[in-house]
Amino acid sequence: MKLSPPTRPSEPLAASGISPQAATRPDRPKPGRRRRRIGARWWFVLLVVLPTLLTAGYYAGFAANIYESEARFQVRNRSGGSGGAMDMGGGRIAAMASALGGVSARPSSEESQAVSAWIDSHAAITALQREIDLVELWRRPEADPIARLWWEEPQLEWLLWYFRRRVEVVFDAETGVMTLRAHAFRPDDAQMLAQQVLRLSEELVNTLSARTVGDAVRVAQEDVAKAERRVIAAREALIAFREREQAFDPTRSATGAVDNIGRLESLLAQTRAELQERRAFMRADNPQVQVLANRIAALQEQIATERGRMTRGSEAVTQQVAGFERLELERQLADRELASTTASLEAARTDALRQQVFILRVADPQLPEWALYPRATFNTLTVFVSLSVLFGVGWLLIVSAREHAN
Repeated sequence: MKLSPPTRPSEPLAASGISPQAATRPDRPKPGRRRRRIGARWWFVLLVVLPTLLTAGYYAGFAANIYESEARFQVRNRSGGSGGAMDMGGGRIAAMASALGGVSARPSSEESQAVSAWIDSHAAITALQREIDLVELWRRPEADPIARLWWEEPQLEWLLWYFRRRVEVVFDAETGVMTLRAHAFRPDDAQMLAQQVLRLSEELVNTLSARTVGDAVRVAQEDVAKAERRVIAAREALIAFREREQAFDPTRSATGAVDNIGRLESLLAQTRAELQERRAFMRADNPQVQVLANRIAALQEQIATERGRMTRGSEAVTQQVAGFERLELERQLADRELASTTASLEAARTDALRQQVFILRVADPQLPEWALYPRATFNTLTVFVSLSVLFGVGWLLIVSAREHAN
């Protein structure tokens, strides 16, 4: 049996210089791709693993414990409605409403926002600096160099920036409860800081309340003082008129004068009738007729004098009565104005008391027993995950750019 000759490589393989053994080997990764993979690992270690290890090392060996003291309170006003005393379902609130004389207390959102804005302002820093040393409180020996206050004599703006990192106030619009959180490197420091902030907030609310009451009552008091001056002036004018005219009540004097004239006219008419009767049976030269005639003349003269005193001259009774009535009307109007302004003052005081605000402590600042910060595990995982995501996105962008360029 005759064997066939071995098969020779094809012309394309022979022309390219590649042996058949090399053509049948499995594919190996290209050197450039391997270098890119090694580079990606090193960049991952440099940009993700190393910062994560540094963060973990900082929290494990250098980061200081930060303690938190929390307080809860409400800014409430005294309203006249019912049912507001048990808004939060607490017996302490009901007791406060009972202490206010049955006037219910309700949350006040505007004043709460004002207190929150004040705590986050320069005024709070200035007020706190007069009570405690904030720089020393946040530069304790146990504080680490990163978390502590960096300046020994900081400017007010930098101190406020650090204060906002260490003191937080949150207002819940639904319940009206404000939550105050103070952070320090010692438990007693955190509690003291929260107590001081809460106490100064109470002083601020009391000042605002006193200002509100003063503004509401001041205008009413000015009206009352003006009405009192008017009453005093009207009474003094009336007294001066009585002393000048020598008459306590010219109206009564005029009434008496009119009655007197009426009696004189009645007597005159009676005397005339009697004279006519006597003349019917007596002679004209009779003494009784002469007496009656003289009496009639005297009555007529007296009536004329009385009428002249009432209507003629500067001391006429009519002028006295007119002047007295003007002064008496002024006095009555002044008395009514004084009564009205006094009632308005009482109403203003009641309304001001109803609008008065105060701070109701729901929970006093507690002495912390466990340091809530720093959250080492959470922060380390956050750094690792964040850097990993950023590295992955950046690497995908670089790979896409290279493929696009090729």
